Amino acid sequence: MSGAPVRHLAIIPDGNRRWARARDLSVQEGHRAGIAAVNEAIREAFACGVEVATFWWGSPANLTQRAPEEVRGIVGALREWLETDALALLRETQARFDAFGRIDELCPQLLPAIDAAKRAGHTGPRRIVLLMGYDGRDELRAAASALAEGRCDSLEAGLWTADLPDVDLLLRSGDSAHLSAGFMLWRIAEARLAFLVEPWPAVTPALLRQQLELAGNQARRYGR
Repeated sequence: MSGAPVRHLAIIPDGNRRWARARDLSVQEGHRAGIAAVNEAIREAFACGVEVATFWWGSPANLTQRAPEEVRGIVGALREWLETDALALLRETQARFDAFGRIDELCPQLLPAIDAAKRAGHTGPRRIVLLMGYDGRDELRAAASALAEGRCDSLEAGLWTADLPDVDLLLRSGDSAHLSAGFMLWRIAEARLAFLVEPWPAVTPALLRQQLELAGNQARRYGR
């Protein structure tokens, strides 16, 4: 029995700081290299048949517990991407754009660029999804509140990511085989997991393609 192609790829791009330090670069340069690597990853994912490419760029802890200078670098690198590369990528791939997380509260300076990216998006099946100021436990708490208050008719319908398909492959770079901040707890229930040794800026399109092909060729047994 063969597997099914990956429709929804989710990425935890870990290791930007370690990549930079190993090259005597600043942490900010590591984050800029990391966001640049997102471009090629999304292009390769779409070329391999992925329809939804989700990437996480910061948890609430990243934005509140790290040094202010680094937080400015994390947010600044993302804002530069949103204002330039993201717009070009959306045109090139004819994708829609979404962003989820506690953005209003934790990094409101990104809102104009996020709104512009949403307006620049297209109506085709491809989607680029940003998670920023995101913790999956916050998402579940928000969904539970929406359900209790009668604003939705099921817990899933109250999720920030309610209209996304379930994740087929969750890929984490940086030689760290664990999840963080309740990452997409509802959406990864059936996901395949890939943990890469390479820090995120060193993850090449060829390596990403290999992981997509491996996941697509793995048949699910469902206890059989």
